[in-house]
Amino acid sequence: MMNDAQIESMIQKLTDAVTFLTASNAKQEAQINSQSEIINALKNKGKKVPEPEPYDLNSGVTLPEFFIHFEGAVKEAYIGLKGGNLAWDLLKDTLIKQFADNVQRTKNFKIQFNALKKEESESLLAFSIRVTHICECAHPHYGRDELADMTKSKFLEKLPYEVAEKMAIIMVDTDLAAYEYSKLVTLAERFEMLCAKMVIVEAAAKVEIKASEPTTTSDVQSVVSLRPNGGALPKVVCTHCSKSGHTHDKCWTLHANLKPVRNTSANNNNNNYQNRNSSYRGNGNNNRGAQGNNNNQNNNGRKCYSCGNYGHFANACPNRQQQYVNIPPQYTNVTNQNRPQNAAVFNTNRECNICHAQGQSFHVWQQCPMVRHLQQSITNTPSATTDLSITPYTDLNG
Repeated sequence: MMNDAQIESMIQKLTDAVTFLTASNAKQEAQINSQSEIINALKNKGKKVPEPEPYDLNSGVTLPEFFIHFEGAVKEAYIGLKGGNLAWDLLKDTLIKQFADNVQRTKNFKIQFNALKKEESESLLAFSIRVTHICECAHPHYGRDELADMTKSKFLEKLPYEVAEKMAIIMVDTDLAAYEYSKLVTLAERFEMLCAKMVIVEAAAKVEIKASEPTTTSDVQSVVSLRPNGGALPKVVCTHCSKSGHTHDKCWTLHANLKPVRNTSANNNNNNYQNRNSSYRGNGNNNRGAQGNNNNQNNNGRKCYSCGNYGHFANACPNRQQQYVNIPPQYTNVTNQNRPQNAAVFNTNRECNICHAQGQSFHVWQQCPMVRHLQQSITNTPSATTDLSITPYTDLNG
């Protein structure tokens, strides 16, 4: 049996163990509470764990520098975490050896460095960033000072002519090393805004407005055709209303009295022609070719190819004569006698010396109604001469 001293010693040990466990639990609880407070504080601030950006081989940043930035971002994001770095260090060494700068990559960047130029739609800020990136990748073994001088020189070399000229004036007495690269970019942007942009405006050709010249007689004769419905005239365009078929002096929008009247007789002839064709088909006559030939021989059923109306051919179109005005008649070896009427001349100051008819009513003396009436009366008289070669009046219409 245990005596009182042994029992008291055992109780003391148990009491110390319970006290130690209680202190350990209190310490752990305090640590958990502190971690919870830190997490809650981060949540209250709205701070999120940043995601590291992927590494780009063409970014101009070496892989060791990227690892330093990456580790700093991870350490700031995950506070209080501890662990071994052996596996991470081994991974870093493997990646650095794998993606180290080789000769081919450097050669490709040097080609881009030699062909570097500013694009038309590229801003100077974006161009400066591209110059820095290509310079760092094309010369990875340069020091910081040499790389900075080369970047400045390349940027100034590839500036537009107007901006580069002003930059040269500013830096004529100053060393390039005295300017920061950011200040050079700012000055170039300011000079680019001051330079006037050239806007090329295409000058329109001067158009001379001339009065419409009268059509010559040769133009009228060139459209004469021996076919019944041939010789369609070229379109005459009005300079006022831009419509074809008449000139500006015959435009009814300027002269209300010249407004054309609908040709009802031509429409009636067209309707009669269509009715005759329908009646032939309705009667069941098999000799359609003969009927068609008879109708084609009838001028009243044919359409004029010059004016588009029915009832006449193009060589006898009254409207085609109105398209050619102000054509002076040309006569050779004809003197002291009435000249033949020009079918294309109506706008003239000539007049018949018998009845004094002018304009469109003008006619030569042989066609004058008074002369014809006199000739008819002479013919009816037995004692009168019937020789038409005798001129009733001397020098008529001369």
